Amino acid sequence: MFEIYVDYIGRKVFICCFLMKVMFKRKFKSKNKKPGKIGKQADVSDVQITLLKNAVASTIGPDVVGIVELLSGRKNVNEFTIAEKLKLTINQTRNILYKLSDEGLVSFVRKKDKKNGGWYTYFWTLETGKSFESLKKVLGDKIEALEKELEKRKQERFYYCKNCDLEYNEEDALHALFVCAECGDVLELKDNDKFIDEASSELEKFRKDLAVINEEVEKLAKKSDEALVRKIKKEEKNKKIERAVRRKEREKEKAKLKKKEEKLNPKTKVKVLKTKKKAKGIKKTPKKTKKRGK
Repeated sequence: MFEIYVDYIGRKVFICCFLMKVMFKRKFKSKNKKPGKIGKQADVSDVQITLLKNAVASTIGPDVVGIVELLSGRKNVNEFTIAEKLKLTINQTRNILYKLSDEGLVSFVRKKDKKNGGWYTYFWTLETGKSFESLKKVLGDKIEALEKELEKRKQERFYYCKNCDLEYNEEDALHALFVCAECGDVLELKDNDKFIDEASSELEKFRKDLAVINEEVEKLAKKSDEALVRKIKKEEKNKKIERAVRRKEREKEKAKLKKKEEKLNPKTKVKVLKTKKKAKGIKKTPKKTKKRGK
């Protein structure tokens, strides 16, 4: 009896260990899942890639602009593939992608892997249009701020301290009696010509960049409109085909029903034929008109 009990306990322990081993393997595989291959890249111009890199750099910094070359022109790229190509951990990669997602620059689709423990894997796509709109907004804000500063420099005078490198507008300098509040040295009038020249050239550059972005946005809009037209035409064509198929099916069904009725009631067929023959044999007689008496 004791031997049977020991054998029963041993089997139970063996089964539990086996199940734990299987579960651990599945979990380990799902966490260290091998990344898939990156799909083929669609035609993306160098101008677009440069603009997308600027959009990413203005959002989360210039260190991760390499993600643009991985995602541009592709859809639903595996997050493990991105991490491998960038030589980052999966958590670091996800943090970057989540920041970009918060700004609307990327979108994702998640899929459940039922074979490896049911863990979710995320697939990412770079939103080119939204990235351009984000960069457009950033450049617009910079242009507006620079225009205001230029106008201010052209109209007002500024003073500065050579020792402390502090700048004062005319009102603040007057309150301080044209003496530096930090070191006590006399303030000097600042020459705004250098700043105005530099700011003007920078403003011109920003405006050119904005014009390029607007051009690329128009191209994307045109492409999306053309794609929408193609989609609508395809749907209409498919609907026509479906209607034609349904019409044929209805005609077939009607023909089948007719045959069944003729088989069940052969007399009706004879009657129909007779009525048709009679209708053919009847000739229309012209109506006689009565003559009126004088």
